[in-house]
Amino acid sequence: MKSNRKKILGWSAAAVAVALIGAGIASWQPAIAPLNEADHQTFSAEQIARGAKLAALGDCAVCHTHPGGVRNTGGLAMEIPFGTIYSTNITPDRETGIGGWSYPAFERAMRHGVDREGHYLYPAFPYTSFTRTSDEDLQALYAWLMSQPPVRYQPPKTDLNFPFNIRQGIAAWNWLALRPGAMQPDPAHDAVWNRGAYLTEGLGHCSACHSPRNILFAEQGGKAHLSGGVAEGWSAPALTAHSNAPISWNYADLLSFMRSGYVANHGVAAGPMGPVVNEGCHSCRRTICGRWPSIWPRSTRRSRTTRRPR
Repeated sequence: MKSNRKKILGWSAAAVAVALIGAGIASWQPAIAPLNEADHQTFSAEQIARGAKLAALGDCAVCHTHPGGVRNTGGLAMEIPFGTIYSTNITPDRETGIGGWSYPAFERAMRHGVDREGHYLYPAFPYTSFTRTSDEDLQALYAWLMSQPPVRYQPPKTDLNFPFNIRQGIAAWNWLALRPGAMQPDPAHDAVWNRGAYLTEGLGHCSACHSPRNILFAEQGGKAHLSGGVAEGWSAPALTAHSNAPISWNYADLLSFMRSGYVANHGVAAGPMGPVVNEGCHSCRRTICGRWPSIWPRSTRRSRTTRRPR
């Protein structure tokens, strides 16, 4: 009897070991060779200017700059239930930033959440949204980043509790939550709407804060998409008909809010939303107003309608 138990335990242990080895092999990602110091990349002025606008839309500096730090040098602490994640230096410094990253390495990080050395990135970096960006826009963003002044600064190392500190485990999370690939236009809508959808769902990564998360901390889709979430302890309100705003928003309200961070009947952009406000979101506003007319009337009229209780 004892002999049988030992055999069962032995085979079980062997099966677990084989499974772990198999998972490790399946999740392994190769390093991408760094750029040589002699490599000289050239980018057009138009491409760099486009990349600057895209970086502003994606709010790169908001997460990649620690308080009092130099822009885009990283080090911002993001507290999560399992520890602290620190953002990385995305200036083109070769030692502490992305100066040694080729475009293929940058693209892999943006589309698949894997860095140049083959390490999985934590989804606090919203690559599940960034993956939807077009090749042209990713190339422009890369051009702008690599054209900025390199700044040598080594951010603190991310510190997470076991087993969340094992980055290989993110491969399983990606299998469940990541759908890599650029977003395709919806033929049922016009070009402006599609442009807005592309920016909202991609670099704008609105759903990263405004969608609820499931038990695995992946964004919930379907009707839950953009139905409200939590960001840094702040409530991120629904951007759909699930909104509990006592006064309906209209197009002009949203336009004013995204441009200035303030609208008379809805207040001021506060908390994590404060730094997000910028003038580059006209298309995003058009999409939101077009998708959910019940809560975001497409008309720009100034009249307001109080929501009826359900």
